[in-house]
Amino acid sequence: MTRLCAIVGLLSLLLLPAGASAQGTSPAVSPPPGLPAHFGLGLAAHPDQSGLYGWMPEAGVPWAYAYQYLAGGVNTGNGWATWNTAGRFVTSYAQGAAALGAIPVFPYYMLLQSNGQCGACGEAQRDLAHLNDPAVMERYFADFELLMKRLGTETHDGIAGFGRPAIVHVEPDLSGYAMQAARNPARCYGFCTGTGNSPAFVRAAVARSGHPAAHGLPDTYQGFNWALLRLRDRYAPNVLLAVHVSSWATGMDVGSSSDARLDVVRLGEETGQFTRMSGAAVVEGAPAGLSTYDLVFNDVLDRDAGFYALVLRDRSRWWDRLNVTLPNFHRREQHVGAINRVTGKPMLVWQVPLGNQVFRTMDNTDGHYQDNRAEYFLEHIDELRAVGIVGLLFGRGNGGSTTNTDDKKDGVTNPQPVCTRDGVSSGQVCAERESVHPDDDGGYLRLAAQRYYAAGPVPLTPALSAGPAAPAVSLTAGSGEAPPDGGPSD
Repeated sequence: MTRLCAIVGLLSLLLLPAGASAQGTSPAVSPPPGLPAHFGLGLAAHPDQSGLYGWMPEAGVPWAYAYQYLAGGVNTGNGWATWNTAGRFVTSYAQGAAALGAIPVFPYYMLLQSNGQCGACGEAQRDLAHLNDPAVMERYFADFELLMKRLGTETHDGIAGFGRPAIVHVEPDLSGYAMQAARNPARCYGFCTGTGNSPAFVRAAVARSGHPAAHGLPDTYQGFNWALLRLRDRYAPNVLLAVHVSSWATGMDVGSSSDARLDVVRLGEETGQFTRMSGAAVVEGAPAGLSTYDLVFNDVLDRDAGFYALVLRDRSRWWDRLNVTLPNFHRREQHVGAINRVTGKPMLVWQVPLGNQVFRTMDNTDGHYQDNRAEYFLEHIDELRAVGIVGLLFGRGNGGSTTNTDDKKDGVTNPQPVCTRDGVSSGQVCAERESVHPDDDGGYLRLAAQRYYAAGPVPLTPALSAGPAAPAVSLTAGSGEAPPDGGPSD
Protein backbone atom coordinates (compact mmCIF):
# COMPACT_ATOMS: atom_id res chain seq x y z
CA MET A 1 0.00 0.00 0.00
CA THR A 2 1.37 3.45 -0.90
CA ARG A 3 2.02 5.66 2.09
CA LEU A 4 1.03 9.28 1.38
CA CYS A 5 2.95 11.40 3.84
CA ALA A 6 1.35 14.67 4.92
CA ILE A 7 4.56 16.59 4.32
CA VAL A 8 3.71 16.32 0.62
CA GLY A 9 1.23 19.17 1.12
CA LEU A 10 3.92 21.70 1.87
CA LEU A 11 6.42 20.13 -0.50
CA SER A 12 4.04 20.44 -3.43
CA LEU A 13 3.43 24.07 -2.63
CA LEU A 14 7.12 24.85 -2.22
CA LEU A 15 8.13 23.16 -5.46
CA LEU A 16 5.27 24.42 -7.62
CA PRO A 17 6.36 27.19 -9.99
CA ALA A 18 4.15 30.26 -9.89
CA GLY A 19 1.31 29.78 -12.35
CA ALA A 20 1.89 26.05 -12.88
CA SER A 21 -0.09 23.06 -11.68
CA ALA A 22 -0.38 19.39 -12.39
CA GLN A 23 -3.07 20.27 -14.90
CA GLY A 24 -1.05 22.95 -16.70
CA THR A 25 -1.65 26.66 -17.04
CA SER A 26 -5.15 28.07 -17.19
CA PRO A 27 -6.76 31.14 -18.65
CA ALA A 28 -6.41 34.27 -16.54
CA VAL A 29 -9.32 35.69 -14.56
CA SER A 30 -9.95 39.44 -14.50
CA PRO A 31 -10.61 40.80 -11.03
CA PRO A 32 -12.88 43.84 -10.63
CA PRO A 33 -11.23 47.24 -10.11
CA GLY A 34 -9.89 47.63 -6.60
CA LEU A 35 -8.78 44.03 -6.14
CA PRO A 36 -5.22 42.72 -6.55
CA ALA A 37 -4.14 41.61 -10.02
CA HIS A 38 -2.80 38.41 -8.45
CA PHE A 39 -4.43 35.45 -6.73
CA GLY A 40 -4.73 36.82 -3.20
CA LEU A 41 -4.69 35.21 0.24
CA GLY A 42 -6.48 36.55 3.30
CA LEU A 43 -7.81 35.44 6.64
CA ALA A 44 -10.18 36.16 9.50
CA ALA A 45 -8.50 38.72 11.76
CA HIS A 46 -9.79 40.45 14.86
CA PRO A 47 -8.70 44.05 15.47
CA ASP A 48 -6.33 43.02 18.25
CA GLN A 49 -3.03 41.22 18.87
CA SER A 50 -4.43 37.96 17.51
CA GLY A 51 -5.12 39.61 14.17
CA LEU A 52 -4.54 43.04 12.66
CA TYR A 53 -2.19 44.36 15.30
CA GLY A 54 -0.14 41.27 16.11
CA TRP A 55 -0.31 37.96 14.30
CA MET A 56 -0.82 39.34 10.78
CA PRO A 57 2.20 41.66 10.62
CA GLU A 58 4.32 39.22 12.64
CA ALA A 59 3.64 36.46 10.09
CA GLY A 60 5.63 38.39 7.50
CA VAL A 61 3.07 37.88 4.75
CA PRO A 62 1.71 40.61 2.42
CA TRP A 63 -1.89 39.55 3.00
CA ALA A 64 -4.35 40.66 0.34
CA TYR A 65 -7.43 40.52 2.57
CA ALA A 66 -8.50 40.63 6.21
CA TYR A 67 -12.06 39.84 7.21
CA GLN A 68 -14.27 40.58 10.19
CA TYR A 69 -17.88 39.50 10.72
CA LEU A 70 -20.48 42.20 11.30
CA ALA A 71 -23.19 40.58 13.39
CA GLY A 72 -25.46 40.98 16.40
CA GLY A 73 -28.77 41.91 14.74
CA VAL A 74 -30.17 45.23 13.56
CA ASN A 75 -32.63 45.81 16.40
CA THR A 76 -31.06 44.12 19.42
CA GLY A 77 -28.81 46.86 20.75
CA ASN A 78 -25.84 44.56 20.19
CA GLY A 79 -25.18 44.96 16.47
CA TRP A 80 -21.89 46.10 14.94
CA ALA A 81 -23.03 49.74 14.95
CA THR A 82 -22.88 49.67 18.79
CA TRP A 83 -19.39 48.17 19.04
CA ASN A 84 -17.81 51.62 18.70
CA THR A 85 -19.48 55.00 19.03
CA ALA A 86 -21.61 56.04 16.04
CA GLY A 87 -20.72 53.02 13.92
CA ARG A 88 -17.02 53.88 13.76
CA PHE A 89 -16.04 50.21 14.18
CA VAL A 90 -15.96 49.51 10.45
CA THR A 91 -13.93 52.59 9.56
CA SER A 92 -11.44 51.80 12.30
CA TYR A 93 -11.14 48.17 11.19
CA ALA A 94 -10.84 49.14 7.54
CA GLN A 95 -8.06 51.60 8.34
CA GLY A 96 -6.22 48.95 10.36
CA ALA A 97 -6.42 46.45 7.51
CA ALA A 98 -5.38 49.04 4.93
CA ALA A 99 -2.32 49.96 7.01
CA LEU A 100 -1.15 46.37 6.42
CA GLY A 101 -1.86 46.62 2.71
CA ALA A 102 -4.91 44.35 3.05
CA ILE A 103 -8.39 44.99 1.68
CA PRO A 104 -10.97 44.94 4.50
CA VAL A 105 -13.73 42.36 4.03
CA PHE A 106 -16.94 42.42 6.06
CA PRO A 107 -19.29 39.42 6.03
CA TYR A 108 -22.54 41.23 6.86
CA TYR A 109 -24.47 38.67 8.93
CA MET A 110 -27.25 40.68 10.54
CA LEU A 111 -30.61 39.23 9.54
CA LEU A 112 -30.60 35.95 11.45
CA GLN A 113 -29.65 37.47 14.81
CA SER A 114 -32.22 40.27 14.66
CA ASN A 115 -35.31 40.22 16.87
CA GLY A 116 -38.52 39.15 15.16
CA GLN A 117 -41.63 37.04 15.55
CA CYS A 118 -39.95 33.73 14.74
CA GLY A 119 -37.19 33.64 17.35
CA ALA A 120 -37.63 29.93 18.08
CA CYS A 121 -37.64 28.87 14.43
CA GLY A 122 -34.81 27.16 12.59
CA GLU A 123 -32.34 29.29 10.67
CA ALA A 124 -33.99 29.13 7.25
CA GLN A 125 -37.46 29.91 8.54
CA ARG A 126 -36.18 32.66 10.84
CA ASP A 127 -34.26 34.34 8.01
CA LEU A 128 -37.30 34.26 5.73
CA ALA A 129 -39.60 35.51 8.50
CA HIS A 130 -37.29 38.44 9.27
CA LEU A 131 -37.01 39.18 5.55
CA ASN A 132 -40.82 39.57 5.50
CA ASP A 133 -41.15 41.69 8.66
CA PRO A 134 -41.50 45.39 7.69
CA ALA A 135 -40.27 46.61 11.08
CA VAL A 136 -37.18 44.40 10.98
CA MET A 137 -36.42 45.35 7.40
CA GLU A 138 -36.77 49.09 8.01
CA ARG A 139 -34.05 48.78 10.65
CA TYR A 140 -32.08 46.45 8.40
CA PHE A 141 -31.90 48.89 5.50
CA ALA A 142 -31.06 51.72 7.90
CA ASP A 143 -28.25 49.63 9.35
CA PHE A 144 -26.89 48.83 5.89
CA GLU A 145 -27.12 52.50 4.94
CA LEU A 146 -24.98 53.39 7.97
CA LEU A 147 -22.44 50.77 6.92
CA MET A 148 -22.22 52.27 3.44
CA LYS A 149 -21.81 55.77 4.87
CA ARG A 150 -18.97 54.68 7.17
CA LEU A 151 -17.16 52.88 4.35
CA GLY A 152 -17.99 55.36 1.60
CA THR A 153 -16.24 58.36 0.13
CA GLU A 154 -18.09 61.20 1.87
CA THR A 155 -18.52 62.58 5.38
CA HIS A 156 -21.75 61.84 7.25
CA ASP A 157 -22.66 62.93 10.78
CA GLY A 158 -19.27 64.59 10.97
CA ILE A 159 -17.47 61.27 10.37
CA ALA A 160 -15.36 60.78 7.27
CA GLY A 161 -15.95 57.55 5.42
CA PHE A 162 -13.16 55.06 4.73
CA GLY A 163 -13.21 55.91 1.03
CA ARG A 164 -10.92 53.12 -0.23
CA PRO A 165 -11.66 49.67 -1.67
CA ALA A 166 -13.51 47.41 0.75
CA ILE A 167 -15.69 44.33 0.32
CA VAL A 168 -19.07 43.73 1.95
CA HIS A 169 -20.19 40.10 1.75
CA VAL A 170 -23.97 40.05 2.02
CA GLU A 171 -25.64 37.59 4.40
CA PRO A 172 -23.86 34.21 4.20
CA ASP A 173 -26.42 31.37 3.77
CA LEU A 174 -29.41 33.65 3.08
CA SER A 175 -29.22 33.19 -0.70
CA GLY A 176 -29.17 29.42 -0.22
CA TYR A 177 -32.28 29.51 1.93
CA ALA A 178 -33.98 31.82 -0.57
CA MET A 179 -33.14 29.57 -3.51
CA GLN A 180 -34.40 26.48 -1.70
CA ALA A 181 -37.60 28.32 -0.80
CA ALA A 182 -38.22 29.39 -4.38
CA ARG A 183 -37.73 25.85 -5.67
CA ASN A 184 -39.42 23.84 -2.94
CA PRO A 185 -42.76 24.81 -1.32
CA ALA A 186 -41.89 22.71 1.73
CA ARG A 187 -38.99 25.05 2.42
CA CYS A 188 -40.89 28.25 1.73
CA TYR A 189 -42.81 28.46 5.05
CA GLY A 190 -45.55 30.45 3.34
CA PHE A 191 -43.22 33.20 2.11
CA CYS A 192 -43.40 32.49 -1.63
CA THR A 193 -45.65 33.59 -4.45
CA GLY A 194 -44.78 30.74 -6.80
CA THR A 195 -42.37 27.90 -7.43
CA GLY A 196 -39.34 28.07 -9.69
CA ASN A 197 -35.69 29.01 -9.89
CA SER A 198 -36.21 32.75 -9.43
CA PRO A 199 -35.69 35.20 -6.54
CA ALA A 200 -38.84 36.97 -7.70
CA PHE A 201 -40.87 34.11 -6.17
CA VAL A 202 -39.61 34.77 -2.62
CA ARG A 203 -41.47 37.45 -0.69
CA ALA A 204 -39.67 40.17 1.27
CA ALA A 205 -40.63 43.45 2.96
CA VAL A 206 -38.70 45.81 0.71
CA ALA A 207 -40.95 48.73 -0.31
CA ARG A 208 -43.19 47.66 2.57
CA SER A 209 -40.33 48.46 4.96
CA GLY A 210 -40.88 52.15 4.31
CA HIS A 211 -37.17 52.85 3.99
CA PRO A 212 -36.59 55.55 1.35
CA ALA A 213 -33.96 53.54 -0.52
CA ALA A 214 -36.47 50.73 -1.03
CA HIS A 215 -39.17 52.94 -2.50
CA GLY A 216 -40.68 51.49 -5.68
CA LEU A 217 -38.79 48.20 -5.47
CA PRO A 218 -40.61 44.86 -5.54
CA ASP A 219 -41.33 43.11 -2.25
CA THR A 220 -39.24 40.10 -3.20
CA TYR A 221 -35.82 38.67 -2.49
CA GLN A 222 -34.80 40.16 -5.83
CA GLY A 223 -35.98 43.57 -4.64
CA PHE A 224 -34.06 43.10 -1.38
CA ASN A 225 -30.80 42.76 -3.31
CA TRP A 226 -31.66 45.74 -5.51
CA ALA A 227 -32.19 47.87 -2.39
CA LEU A 228 -28.72 46.97 -1.10
CA LEU A 229 -27.18 47.77 -4.47
CA ARG A 230 -29.02 51.08 -4.54
CA LEU A 231 -27.60 51.99 -1.12
CA ARG A 232 -24.10 51.02 -2.20
CA ASP A 233 -24.39 53.07 -5.39
CA ARG A 234 -25.62 56.09 -3.47
CA TYR A 235 -23.19 56.16 -0.56
CA ALA A 236 -20.19 53.91 -1.23
CA PRO A 237 -19.26 53.36 -4.88
CA ASN A 238 -15.80 52.33 -3.64
CA VAL A 239 -17.28 49.27 -1.90
CA LEU A 240 -17.40 45.98 -3.77
CA LEU A 241 -20.56 44.05 -2.91
CA ALA A 242 -20.42 40.26 -2.86
CA VAL A 243 -23.36 37.88 -3.11
CA HIS A 244 -23.08 34.53 -1.37
CA VAL A 245 -23.66 31.20 -3.12
CA SER A 246 -24.07 27.98 -1.17
CA SER A 247 -23.12 24.58 -2.56
CA TRP A 248 -26.37 23.18 -1.10
CA ALA A 249 -28.69 25.87 -2.46
CA THR A 250 -30.36 23.53 -4.97
CA GLY A 251 -31.23 21.06 -2.21
CA MET A 252 -28.33 18.78 -3.21
CA ASP A 253 -25.15 19.32 -1.20
CA VAL A 254 -22.26 19.02 -3.63
CA GLY A 255 -19.82 19.30 -0.75
CA SER A 256 -20.93 16.13 1.02
CA SER A 257 -22.68 13.96 -1.57
CA SER A 258 -21.00 10.77 -2.76
CA ASP A 259 -23.65 10.20 -5.44
CA ALA A 260 -21.85 9.80 -8.77
CA ARG A 261 -25.12 10.49 -10.61
CA LEU A 262 -25.26 14.07 -9.34
CA ASP A 263 -25.03 16.49 -12.28
CA VAL A 264 -22.95 19.11 -10.51
CA VAL A 265 -22.52 21.24 -13.64
CA ARG A 266 -26.28 21.54 -14.14
CA LEU A 267 -26.77 22.32 -10.45
CA GLY A 268 -24.07 24.97 -10.69
CA GLU A 269 -25.73 26.52 -13.73
CA GLU A 270 -29.06 26.66 -11.89
CA THR A 271 -27.40 28.28 -8.87
CA GLY A 272 -25.64 30.72 -11.17
CA GLN A 273 -28.92 31.66 -12.85
CA PHE A 274 -30.63 32.32 -9.51
CA THR A 275 -27.63 34.43 -8.49
CA ARG A 276 -27.72 36.42 -11.75
CA MET A 277 -31.36 37.28 -11.16
CA SER A 278 -30.58 38.16 -7.54
CA GLY A 279 -28.36 41.04 -8.56
CA ALA A 280 -25.23 39.60 -10.15
CA ALA A 281 -26.39 40.80 -13.58
CA VAL A 282 -28.65 43.42 -15.10
CA VAL A 283 -31.94 41.64 -15.74
CA GLU A 284 -35.36 42.60 -16.96
CA GLY A 285 -37.23 44.73 -14.44
CA ALA A 286 -34.12 46.02 -12.66
CA PRO A 287 -34.15 49.76 -11.91
CA ALA A 288 -32.45 51.84 -14.58
CA GLY A 289 -28.82 52.63 -13.83
CA LEU A 290 -28.56 50.16 -10.97
CA SER A 291 -25.23 48.42 -10.57
CA THR A 292 -24.68 44.70 -9.96
CA TYR A 293 -22.82 42.62 -7.43
CA ASP A 294 -19.08 42.64 -8.09
CA LEU A 295 -18.11 39.28 -6.63
CA VAL A 296 -19.43 35.88 -5.67
CA PHE A 297 -18.47 34.31 -2.34
CA ASN A 298 -18.59 30.59 -1.63
CA ASP A 299 -17.74 28.80 1.59
CA VAL A 300 -16.46 25.24 1.73
CA LEU A 301 -17.06 24.20 5.35
CA ASP A 302 -17.75 25.90 8.67
CA ARG A 303 -15.69 23.40 10.68
CA ASP A 304 -12.73 21.16 9.98
CA ALA A 305 -13.60 17.82 8.40
CA GLY A 306 -11.96 16.14 11.40
CA PHE A 307 -14.32 18.01 13.72
CA TYR A 308 -17.30 16.82 11.71
CA ALA A 309 -16.03 13.24 11.73
CA LEU A 310 -15.04 12.93 15.38
CA VAL A 311 -17.37 15.33 17.19
CA LEU A 312 -20.46 15.36 14.98
CA ARG A 313 -20.01 11.77 13.70
CA ASP A 314 -20.32 12.87 10.10
CA ARG A 315 -17.56 11.54 7.85
CA SER A 316 -19.08 12.88 4.62
CA ARG A 317 -17.18 16.17 4.89
CA TRP A 318 -13.81 14.73 3.92
CA TRP A 319 -12.85 15.34 0.27
CA ASP A 320 -10.52 12.94 -1.51
CA ARG A 321 -7.29 14.80 -2.28
CA LEU A 322 -6.51 12.23 -4.99
CA ASN A 323 -9.82 12.98 -6.76
CA VAL A 324 -10.76 9.32 -7.16
CA THR A 325 -13.66 8.80 -4.76
CA LEU A 326 -16.51 11.22 -3.99
CA PRO A 327 -16.82 13.87 -2.73
CA ASN A 328 -13.62 15.39 -4.07
CA PHE A 329 -12.02 18.64 -5.16
CA HIS A 330 -12.39 18.25 -8.91
CA ARG A 331 -16.15 17.80 -8.65
CA ARG A 332 -16.43 20.91 -6.50
CA GLU A 333 -14.40 22.83 -9.08
CA GLN A 334 -16.81 21.71 -11.80
CA HIS A 335 -19.70 23.01 -9.70
CA VAL A 336 -18.29 26.44 -8.87
CA GLY A 337 -16.92 26.79 -12.39
CA ALA A 338 -20.46 26.45 -13.73
CA ILE A 339 -21.69 29.05 -11.22
CA ASN A 340 -19.01 31.49 -12.27
CA ARG A 341 -19.56 30.99 -15.99
CA VAL A 342 -23.25 31.83 -15.61
CA THR A 343 -22.82 34.78 -13.23
CA GLY A 344 -19.81 36.18 -15.08
CA LYS A 345 -18.36 37.23 -11.72
CA PRO A 346 -15.08 36.22 -10.08
CA MET A 347 -15.26 34.25 -6.85
CA LEU A 348 -13.55 34.47 -3.50
CA VAL A 349 -13.57 31.20 -1.55
CA TRP A 350 -14.24 32.21 2.02
CA GLN A 351 -14.02 30.57 5.43
CA VAL A 352 -11.55 27.91 4.32
CA PRO A 353 -10.93 25.55 7.28
CA LEU A 354 -7.43 25.83 8.73
CA GLY A 355 -6.83 22.20 9.66
CA ASN A 356 -4.01 20.38 7.90
CA GLN A 357 -2.40 16.95 7.76
CA VAL A 358 1.19 18.16 7.95
CA PHE A 359 2.11 19.03 11.54
CA ARG A 360 2.11 16.76 14.57
CA THR A 361 0.07 19.27 16.53
CA MET A 362 -2.84 18.24 14.28
CA ASP A 363 -3.85 15.32 16.50
CA ASN A 364 -7.64 15.72 16.16
CA THR A 365 -8.13 17.20 19.61
CA ASP A 366 -9.91 20.42 20.55
CA GLY A 367 -8.52 23.23 18.40
CA HIS A 368 -6.26 20.88 16.44
CA TYR A 369 -8.64 19.05 14.09
CA GLN A 370 -7.43 17.95 10.68
CA ASP A 371 -8.65 18.98 7.25
CA ASN A 372 -7.05 18.94 3.79
CA ARG A 373 -8.73 21.86 2.01
CA ALA A 374 -6.10 24.48 2.82
CA GLU A 375 -3.34 22.17 1.60
CA TYR A 376 -5.10 21.18 -1.61
CA PHE A 377 -6.16 24.69 -2.53
CA LEU A 378 -2.69 26.13 -2.03
CA GLU A 379 -1.17 23.31 -4.08
CA HIS A 380 -3.63 23.77 -6.96
CA ILE A 381 -4.11 27.49 -7.41
CA ASP A 382 -4.22 27.17 -11.19
CA GLU A 383 -7.15 24.78 -10.89
CA LEU A 384 -8.98 27.38 -8.83
CA ARG A 385 -8.07 30.22 -11.13
CA ALA A 386 -9.27 28.23 -14.14
CA VAL A 387 -12.82 28.11 -12.73
CA GLY A 388 -12.98 31.81 -11.85
CA ILE A 389 -11.64 31.89 -8.30
CA VAL A 390 -9.41 34.89 -7.55
CA GLY A 391 -8.49 34.36 -3.90
CA LEU A 392 -8.78 32.37 -0.68
CA LEU A 393 -9.92 33.63 2.71
CA PHE A 394 -8.99 31.34 5.60
CA GLY A 395 -10.95 31.20 8.84
CA ARG A 396 -12.96 28.91 11.04
CA GLY A 397 -16.71 29.25 11.36
CA ASN A 398 -17.11 27.71 14.82
CA GLY A 399 -15.22 27.30 18.06
CA GLY A 400 -13.25 24.10 18.56
CA SER A 401 -11.98 24.09 14.99
CA THR A 402 -8.37 24.77 14.10
CA THR A 403 -7.16 28.33 13.73
CA ASN A 404 -3.89 30.03 12.83
CA THR A 405 -3.26 31.60 16.24
CA ASP A 406 -2.53 30.03 19.62
CA ASP A 407 -6.19 30.21 20.50
CA LYS A 408 -5.96 27.22 22.85
CA LYS A 409 -3.03 28.78 24.74
CA ASP A 410 -1.19 25.46 24.68
CA GLY A 411 1.97 26.75 23.02
CA VAL A 412 4.11 24.54 20.81
CA THR A 413 2.74 21.00 20.81
CA ASN A 414 4.22 17.99 19.03
CA PRO A 415 2.35 14.87 20.18
CA GLN A 416 2.82 11.52 18.50
CA PRO A 417 1.98 11.68 14.77
CA VAL A 418 -1.54 10.79 13.69
CA CYS A 419 -1.71 8.61 10.59
CA THR A 420 -5.09 8.29 8.92
CA ARG A 421 -6.90 7.41 5.70
CA ASP A 422 -9.13 10.45 6.04
CA GLY A 423 -9.25 12.55 2.90
CA VAL A 424 -7.37 10.10 0.70
CA SER A 425 -8.83 7.27 -1.39
CA SER A 426 -5.72 5.09 -1.11
CA GLY A 427 -2.75 4.95 1.20
CA GLN A 428 -2.63 7.02 4.33
CA VAL A 429 -1.63 10.49 5.47
CA CYS A 430 0.68 11.06 8.43
CA ALA A 431 0.78 14.42 10.20
CA GLU A 432 4.37 14.01 11.38
CA ARG A 433 6.28 17.24 10.85
CA GLU A 434 7.42 18.94 14.06
CA SER A 435 6.60 22.60 14.56
CA VAL A 436 8.25 25.35 16.55
CA HIS A 437 5.25 27.67 16.21
CA PRO A 438 2.56 27.93 18.92
CA ASP A 439 -0.13 28.38 16.24
CA ASP A 440 -2.88 25.82 16.67
CA ASP A 441 -2.35 24.77 13.03
CA GLY A 442 1.35 24.18 13.72
CA GLY A 443 2.27 27.24 11.68
CA TYR A 444 0.98 25.82 8.40
CA LEU A 445 -0.84 28.93 7.18
CA ARG A 446 1.94 31.38 7.96
CA LEU A 447 4.62 29.15 6.35
CA ALA A 448 2.58 28.27 3.28
CA ALA A 449 1.58 31.90 2.72
CA GLN A 450 5.17 33.07 3.16
CA ARG A 451 6.34 30.64 0.49
CA TYR A 452 3.51 31.49 -1.87
CA TYR A 453 4.28 35.20 -1.84
CA ALA A 454 8.06 34.72 -1.81
CA ALA A 455 7.81 32.71 -5.03
CA GLY A 456 5.79 35.49 -6.64
CA PRO A 457 1.98 35.39 -6.36
CA VAL A 458 0.10 33.91 -9.30
CA PRO A 459 -1.12 36.71 -11.60
CA LEU A 460 -4.71 36.82 -12.75
CA THR A 461 -3.97 39.02 -15.77
CA PRO A 462 -2.52 39.08 -18.31
CA ALA A 463 -2.89 35.48 -19.43
CA LEU A 464 0.07 33.32 -18.54
CA SER A 465 2.05 31.42 -21.11
CA ALA A 466 2.42 27.71 -20.59
CA GLY A 467 5.03 26.98 -17.95
CA PRO A 468 7.00 23.90 -16.96
CA ALA A 469 5.21 21.06 -15.27
CA ALA A 470 5.42 20.89 -11.50
CA PRO A 471 8.43 18.82 -10.39
CA ALA A 472 7.67 15.33 -9.15
CA VAL A 473 7.53 14.98 -5.38
CA SER A 474 8.29 11.76 -3.53
CA LEU A 475 5.26 10.42 -1.67
CA THR A 476 7.38 8.49 0.78
CA ALA A 477 9.45 11.23 2.42
CA GLY A 478 10.19 10.26 5.99
CA SER A 479 9.20 12.17 9.09
CA GLY A 480 11.33 15.25 9.55
CA GLU A 481 13.01 15.02 6.14
CA ALA A 482 13.81 18.40 4.66
CA PRO A 483 12.31 19.27 1.29
CA PRO A 484 14.84 19.38 -1.55
CA ASP A 485 15.00 23.18 -1.33
CA GLY A 486 15.62 23.18 2.40
CA GLY A 487 12.00 23.62 3.34
CA PRO A 488 10.24 26.43 5.17
CA SER A 489 12.27 28.15 7.82
CA ASP A 490 10.70 27.36 11.16
